Order: sequence, then C-alpha cells, then structure tokens
Amino acid sequence: MSKMTPYSLQCPYCGHTQETMVWASLNVTQDPELKARLYAAEINRFDCEQCQKQTFINAPLLYHDMTMQFCVQYYPPEALDDEDFHRHFNADGSVAMTGLPASFATSGEYLTKPHIVFDMSEMIRYVAFRDHVAEANRK
Repeated sequence: MSKMTPYSLQCPYCGHTQETMVWASLNVTQDPELKARLYAAEINRFDCEQCQKQTFINAPLLYHDMTMQFCVQYYPPEALDDEDFHRHFNADGSVAMTGLPASFATSGEYLTKPHIVFDMSEMIRYVAFRDHVAEANRK
C-alpha cells in the first residue's frame, strides 16, 4: 500500500508555510500512476504556493513493485552518519526484522532485501533498469 502524510513545511526560498504531502512508500502495483510521477520527479516535491519554486523533500521513501518482486529504499545521505541507522540492518545488508509470519518467507522475502540508495536519481535509475530488464526478458 502506498503511504503519504500531510506535513506543514516551510519554503526554503521565501519562508512561506503550507501543507504538503510527503510520501513514505510507493506501491506501483496497487497505484501504477506513481511510477510516472516518480520518473517526473513529482514525488516528495515541495511546490511553493507563494514563490512557485520547487524543492525536493529529503525524506525516506520505499518503492515497492509486487509484480516484479523488488523494492528500493531511499534514505537521505545523512543517515550514514547515524549510528542507530546501521543497527536496522544485518551484516549482509538485509533489513533486521523479527516476528515475521511464516508465509512471509516465501511471498515477501524480497522485502527484507531492498536495494538501498542514498540518492533519488539512483532510485529512478534502478527502477528504470529493472523495467528494461523485465522488458528484455519478455521478448
């Protein structure tokens, strides 16, 4: 399921405060239009109503494709400097999760091993790569 939450944010250019939707996750199987919005850099973008400038909202974002069974997790680069951040992962880079249902082992294992990125452009390139690989394998 895709998830977004409204936040009151301030424009970094003019200081105007307005409510803006911040996405935490995109499930492109359930909400396919979100992939095009990701490619168009419309996800987690602050569009100031006052000065009309746009800026990226630097918030963690999970991209999830249930059909192709992969996910990509974006974290702001500052997360690398946070000691607590690293504790959420196992030594192999998988997400440290406990108490998962037995069915998760077969149907959702890929969710424990997201492709981790620290740059939104890299997320977009990885999604495009997976799309191109899937298309090439359909031929």
